[in-house]
Amino acid sequence: MRIILLVVASWFLGAIASAQDSEPAGSEDANDRWTIVHAGTLVARADATPLREQSIVVKNDRIHSVAAGYVSSIHDMGNAAAEIIDLKADYVLPGLIDAHVHLGLGSDHADRREEETGAEAYRMLSVTENAKKTLNAGYTTVRNPGSAGWAVFAYRDGVKKGVFAGPRVLTAGHTIKIGTFKSDGPGACYDIGSCKEAVRRQIDMGADWIKLYATCSGSKPCGRELAPAVFLEDEIQAVIETARTRQIPVAAHAHGTAGINAALRAGVRSIEHGSYNNEESRRHWKRTGAFYVPTLAVQDNIIKDYETASEAMKPVMEGFMEQHPERVAAAYRAGVKIAAGSDAGVTPHGANARELYWYVKIGMSPSEALQAATLVNAEMLQMEDDIGSIEPGKYADIISVVADPLKDIEALGGVRFVMASGKVVKYADRDR
Repeated sequence: MRIILLVVASWFLGAIASAQDSEPAGSEDANDRWTIVHAGTLVARADATPLREQSIVVKNDRIHSVAAGYVSSIHDMGNAAAEIIDLKADYVLPGLIDAHVHLGLGSDHADRREEETGAEAYRMLSVTENAKKTLNAGYTTVRNPGSAGWAVFAYRDGVKKGVFAGPRVLTAGHTIKIGTFKSDGPGACYDIGSCKEAVRRQIDMGADWIKLYATCSGSKPCGRELAPAVFLEDEIQAVIETARTRQIPVAAHAHGTAGINAALRAGVRSIEHGSYNNEESRRHWKRTGAFYVPTLAVQDNIIKDYETASEAMKPVMEGFMEQHPERVAAAYRAGVKIAAGSDAGVTPHGANARELYWYVKIGMSPSEALQAATLVNAEMLQMEDDIGSIEPGKYADIISVVADPLKDIEALGGVRFVMASGKVVKYADRDR
């Protein structure tokens, strides 16, 4: 019996080997998905000269190669067919990155309070709705600094598993703020020990970043130019050191000068808003290599709301309108690394590129503004090997517009084509 079994086993293995030998070359890649994008003008990197008439070869979710001319196949494809995307009339760029969005804010669904029954389900509707607007605007990666509940985490994981088309999400959990867990929620803390606990709660949720309030909102007295930081520096350091145990970076919301400088001295990776930064702030940014996410598009809101604001708020708004753009410009001139973040959710989702318009308005070139939304953000997110440019090995995040964004940054407000991780999610010609 044993001999018979051995003979049968030998025959079976031999048959498999023979079948494998007889399969056509390249059949092991039969399930690969190939796409070739014909780019009229390719801005592969925002800091490099654009190239004319290029082909981007995409294999599954990554860029396989970039070739001169309009090719229809390459040797590595074997006998596989490729979908050809005709963008010969377009300017083709890497997918944009927004480093400051709030996917759970800014829709009718988001108005339900945290304690209301069903709030989390309605928040998920907001997240998916707002993420779609963001993706259609050409933003294929976002950082969501601070959110309540689990909705953004669930969406992030759904994108990773292919349940949602995108954008790719990195998210913080609940914002670390002054208060108590019992009264003010899972991100609240009031001393070194409780702040360490609050950070660990966000780590347990799966946070990619930790978000800290170093000052209050700009609409409150504790968010004004001369207000002291709301946390003591040893408390900020405790937040950063605890996050560092899991190699998680910290972003600090800060408007007032003292809060900005305290957070930079403690070692945060980014400052959000930074409305009243000063010369000391710029020295700290340069010394530490931290990033500045200005969220200048909020100026649109302030300008729009100024006429109907109360007399008490008007001087506050005037201060932000006059000083915020000016101080962002000063940071830019000092060589601080500007990372683009629109504060979408406070500003409209889908209008994310408005942030880049403001960068050009304060003196950056269109190329520098585009770098802020691609190469610089990729560096800040520690994802330079995966996103930020169209190069072999990186995710196939590709967008197109009809006008030259290196001459007119507002061209990015009319995105015609979006590919996220190799999948076409918007194609104006095809979708008509």
